[in-house]
Formats: sequence, structure tokens, C-alpha cells
Amino acid sequence: MGRRENPIDTPNTSLALLASWLRTARREAGITYTRLAQRTPFSAATLARAASGQSVPKLEVVVAFAEGCGGDVTTAEYFWARAFRDRVQLSDGRRTRIVHISFVRDFSELHEAMLDLYRREGAPSYRELDDRARSRGERIPRSTLGRFLNRVNVPSRGFVIAFARACGVPDGEVEMWGHAWDRAKLPRRARTRIIGADGLR
Repeated sequence: MGRRENPIDTPNTSLALLASWLRTARREAGITYTRLAQRTPFSAATLARAASGQSVPKLEVVVAFAEGCGGDVTTAEYFWARAFRDRVQLSDGRRTRIVHISFVRDFSELHEAMLDLYRREGAPSYRELDDRARSRGERIPRSTLGRFLNRVNVPSRGFVIAFARACGVPDGEVEMWGHAWDRAKLPRRARTRIIGADGLR
């Protein structure tokens, strides 16, 4: 089975669980990383890094790893999503308080809620989200999505609803996201009325 692997050492407990799960799957399959690489499109070094716990691997590597070991892909995706979400939170240097969508009051809280939804969905690619939206006759332009995720601009109401649907929010709950946008928008509208006709909308 090759040399002993280094202990998993990471502050991201979800990443540690993912790495441990991958190692267990390989051990139970009774194969080396070299043999596992022959069953996947990835090198033995890439697969070993995925199970090292040093960083969150790409989802496609985790899926291929699980399939190559005969493990449950759904479980692998679940552990990966948790690890990815915690990686983002830890890299921010803080634990962000996520407000439930029904209590969102401003665009900052709406942004955090949408980011949380995106991470829980496994952070799909921009193209995938736009493809999901197109299947419903909506659009999530990749350039707009990138600017939003990087806090460059404020999303439109239609964007928020399309984004929520694309991230798997049930139809019966989508309007909650629209109402959250309405609440976030109100203070800005009030300021515009006080300032006067200055071209703001």
C-alpha cells in the first residue's frame, strides 16, 4: 500500500473529514495511489494531495477518487461541499454570521445569504449556473455573477430570483429571496427621495 501518509493537520475540520473519508475509501479498496490513478484521469500525486488535508481539492478530483475506489459519490460530494464552504469562511479570517433570508435587511446581509447558498450548493461553475437558468428561460450572465460574488455591484431583483432557482431553492421558497431584495432596496429608495432628482435609481 506504499509509505505511511502524514497525519491530517488542518484547522478546517470539514476538510479533515473529507481527507479522512478519502483515505478510508482507498484503504478499504485495497489499492495504491498509482493504481487509483490508472482508474481516473488524474495523476497519483494529484490524488494523494486530495487526501492530504492540506487544501480543498477540486470537486472533479474528489468524484473521480470516490468512483475509482468504489465509494459513494454522493457522500464524497457532501464532504467536499462542507470543506469548501468552511475553507471560504476561514480564508476570510472571520466567521460570518449568516442571516436567514426571511430576516435579511440590507444588501450586505443579502450578499452573505446568497454566498452561503452558493457554497452549500457546492460552488458550481458560472457556466453551470447560467445553463441552469437558461433551462428556465432566465439568465445569469457569467460577467454579472463574477462581479456580484466579488462585491463589485448590487444585484437586480431578477438576478437574485434566477440565482436562487439555479442554486436549487424550491419554487415555493423563491419569492422569499425576492422579498429580501425588496427590503434591502427600501433604504436606498428613501435616500433617493430625500436627495431629490439626482439621477439615482
